[in-house]
Amino acid sequence: MSAAALVGCVAAALCIGVPVLAASSHLVTAHRVTGAADAAALAAADALAGWLDGDPCDNAAEVAVSVDATIAQCDIEQASGDVRVVLRVSTPIGEVTARSRAGGVPAAGGGASGTPVSGGPGGGAAAGHWVWPATGRGIAQGFHDGLSIDLNAPLGSALLAPFDGVIVAAGPDGGQIPAVCRATPAWWRGENETVIVRHEYAGHTLFSSHNHIAPGSTRALGLAVGDRVAAGSQVATAGMSGCTSGPHTHFTLSTRPENSFPDLNPFAFLTPP
Repeated sequence: MSAAALVGCVAAALCIGVPVLAASSHLVTAHRVTGAADAAALAAADALAGWLDGDPCDNAAEVAVSVDATIAQCDIEQASGDVRVVLRVSTPIGEVTARSRAGGVPAAGGGASGTPVSGGPGGGAAAGHWVWPATGRGIAQGFHDGLSIDLNAPLGSALLAPFDGVIVAAGPDGGQIPAVCRATPAWWRGENETVIVRHEYAGHTLFSSHNHIAPGSTRALGLAVGDRVAAGSQVATAGMSGCTSGPHTHFTLSTRPENSFPDLNPFAFLTPP
């Protein structure tokens, strides 16, 4: 190969390789900023709820700085506790923008789609034998991660079965460190522990879960997989396992025996406090 041809090949490789590397870097940045946007919204919502000190938007800005981003927008609705943030960062091939929302309590009996099961009580916490799944009745955060909700649950407080059922999982869930905790490492408390209960209701099989439970707390109550539990009975104790900035239970209701991104609206079965 002649020197001229060799130079041409090198130039062509550079012309192709540099844009590819830039695009790859852009995608990595987008992924990082998306996780940081979730963390920023959660930090602002936690500050609004009193779990963290300081101004909600200042807390969000601190998270943004950790990924070299800036807060382009931070909207707070005091009445509902709803927080919406927009993070922005520049890359060699353009700007990356990520949006996220946290907090807020939906209206009773609805507020979201994705509830394929009909006949939910919707008429009071104990209607149809459904009960509120925590000893307190406060909501720390509305819909996030699908139709998950966070319920106020002080450390050591009882977490309850919302309906008669059978325990199908209890202990570490084997999940990876979420993007939120990769962006805010101080929130990572070790592997999340969960308890999942199967319920038979109106001809359908549903699954509820409590998360961030105290490690080993289901076993400490003398319960194990396969045990039957009654609505309102304690199935775990509130703790701080997994990715969390403060004590609460991450509660889900799903058609699948899983504890992430549930597809059922819990407020079709539980009336908000």
